[in-house]
Amino acid sequence: MKTVLSISSILLSSAILLSCGLGRNKDTVIKTKDGEITVNNIQEAGEQIKEATEDAEKRRQERKAKGDTLAMNYKDLQKYLPDVAGYEKDGDPEGESMSMPGFGSFSKAEQQYKSGDKTIDVELLDYNQSALGFTTAATMFSMNIQMENDSEKSGSFDTGMKLVKGYEQVFKKDNNATVTYAIADRFMLTIKSRGSNDADVLKSIAKSMNLAELSSK
Repeated sequence: MKTVLSISSILLSSAILLSCGLGRNKDTVIKTKDGEITVNNIQEAGEQIKEATEDAEKRRQERKAKGDTLAMNYKDLQKYLPDVAGYEKDGDPEGESMSMPGFGSFSKAEQQYKSGDKTIDVELLDYNQSALGFTTAATMFSMNIQMENDSEKSGSFDTGMKLVKGYEQVFKKDNNATVTYAIADRFMLTIKSRGSNDADVLKSIAKSMNLAELSSK
């Protein structure tokens, strides 16, 4: 929740800067009570957010025109859950599918893994045609946001995959980490580790998954 609030403050500060005609420097530093957040070229990032939002809506309408209005069944979504080297599955995969008038279709699949005192959680969401969805989060990942304070280092990163945006959080004191992937403005992949804050390990897990197939849907 703290990170979500921090990102919201970035967007609010960005809007203020843009309205004042600022944010044209290569790097703009926004100071908060938790530290400093650097956003590379806020004005350009704002334009990227607008473009990303429009593209997301275009893809949603294209899926709707083809009759693709429901999220994948959670059992089908579970097929994309990975094996994790050095870890064993902690129980069976879980999941659920849901459809609500006015909200859209939603599906979730998740699996937990363990290795001694270390754990990893993988959660994959499909929010096809959801009126709320995660478009806001996905477009925020388009901004080159970087934040660091005494307890956390986080920021967006290049996934190297088309239509896949990434955001990572490294919790220094708690020795945990989280990576989140927004996939084609439809799927959201979240991988969390406890007992290790090596985000690169989590990224390697994501790369082992068939995200290219998901991004084509």
